[in-house]
Amino acid sequence: MGNDLLSNYELGLKYYKGIGVKIDYQKAKEFFEKSINDGYASAYHYLGMIYYNGNGVQTNHVKAKECFEKADADNNIFSSYYLGKIYYWGDGVEKNYEKANEYKNKILGKPFFAKQNTEIENFYSVIDFESASKKYASDLQKKIQNEFKSLYGNEF
Repeated sequence: MGNDLLSNYELGLKYYKGIGVKIDYQKAKEFFEKSINDGYASAYHYLGMIYYNGNGVQTNHVKAKECFEKADADNNIFSSYYLGKIYYWGDGVEKNYEKANEYKNKILGKPFFAKQNTEIENFYSVIDFESASKKYASDLQKKIQNEFKSLYGNEF
């Protein structure tokens, strides 16, 4: 891999994450695209994140999915996670729980994740989309109940 390839990617990361510079998603996007054009597939993940979250561009889950697929083909496990999320929620695609679970199982099949005994519960809260969404709903319900209690007392 040439130095230019890596330097474009690293500059993209600096602007994406605000490392030593102000966050600038447009510049990050430009550097990731240069890196991709030079053949560095890892940049697809962050380009996908830019489109998925609408950072400096209009949110575009279809483009994000295309980028994540290319990064996933290069074994980027984080792109696998986002592909699962896209299929679970139907972001730019038809909902497909079977496909979402394929990506989830792909992640769980990686040795690093399989060996995380102490962090497995936290890991499942991120990877198990259904459980995570139920937990979010439960936490939100508790916050609402607490807000009502603070406003109206115990009897609401």
